[in-house]
Amino acid sequence: MLSIGIVGLPNVGKSTIFNALIKAKKAAAENYPFCTIDPNIGVVEVPDPRLLRVAELERSEKITPAAIQFVDIAGLVAGAHKGEGLGNQFLAHIREVDAIVLVLRYFRDPDIIHVAGKVDPEEDYKTIMIELCMADLQTLGKRIAAEESNIKSGVREATKKLEIYKKLETGLSHESPAKEIIDSLDKNEKDLIKDLNLLTAKPIIPVANISDDQIGQEITLFGKPIIAISAKTESELADLSPDEQKEYLASLGLSESGFDKLIREGYKTLGLITFLTGGPKEARAWTVRFGAKAPEAAGKIHTDFEKKFIACDVISFNDFSRSGGWQKAREQGLVRLEGKDYEIRDGDVIIFKHGQ
Repeated sequence: MLSIGIVGLPNVGKSTIFNALIKAKKAAAENYPFCTIDPNIGVVEVPDPRLLRVAELERSEKITPAAIQFVDIAGLVAGAHKGEGLGNQFLAHIREVDAIVLVLRYFRDPDIIHVAGKVDPEEDYKTIMIELCMADLQTLGKRIAAEESNIKSGVREATKKLEIYKKLETGLSHESPAKEIIDSLDKNEKDLIKDLNLLTAKPIIPVANISDDQIGQEITLFGKPIIAISAKTESELADLSPDEQKEYLASLGLSESGFDKLIREGYKTLGLITFLTGGPKEARAWTVRFGAKAPEAAGKIHTDFEKKFIACDVISFNDFSRSGGWQKAREQGLVRLEGKDYEIRDGDVIIFKHGQ
């Protein structure tokens, strides 16, 4: 399951956003029995109207959306890489997530003191990135020492690893995230350091925590638009019915909630897409990486499906919806039979065929 860590400085509303998100999008526990939910971890459903349409057409008894795990990570302060505040706890937790939502304070409230004495989201962003870069430099220092020893011992590929580590060290020393350097490497180089797990190698999604009077405004960070969320508004939305939510959002001049934008951006940032399965028993959404082939997608349902994959029936969601479900789609010749080299597309509705 995709895991996203929510981080930020103290008093930026990080935990408020986490709590509102869990309240608004909490997944049904019975659908995800394998998840142990700690107080700072929540599993939320990925909103997808296409799944509801598949369930409607197939008269499915059960609907299981895709899910994301959000982790509310201990607040960060300057000096976290040296253990200041809850630095060690912060760094340990953040290493386990796939992506980072970096909450920045844009709201102004004289009753809530900012840790730096003033509201300046760009400076807050720089503070956090410096801490992450410093922590990564500590990690690299240990790896560099190990590879220098390995070179003396004649360990294969140690020289190439050391070259990449040095390149990363130079970039991080100038406060450049490791991701910028790693993205420029070729596949073989990336494979050599895939176990490095640097903090700044993770995708980072900046999110503005705004006040109600900022809703509808374009919020920017270093001149670029970012996702804006009002935790208060999102909490109020969670208590409304779907129809009431639409009316409330419309009254604010919005077409979707901030959390829906955040979840969609999370998928986009991580290069993920969704395919759907549907029948009388269950309609379900599944998450795969962009570019995944059919056997890999089948393995999301059951590992045996990937090992014993034969073929799959595929139809786009739009054709599936317009035709009226599997039976009518087959009658209209809209269902394709695809093999092991088929690349899954976002919104595909699929039935996998596999051996016994």
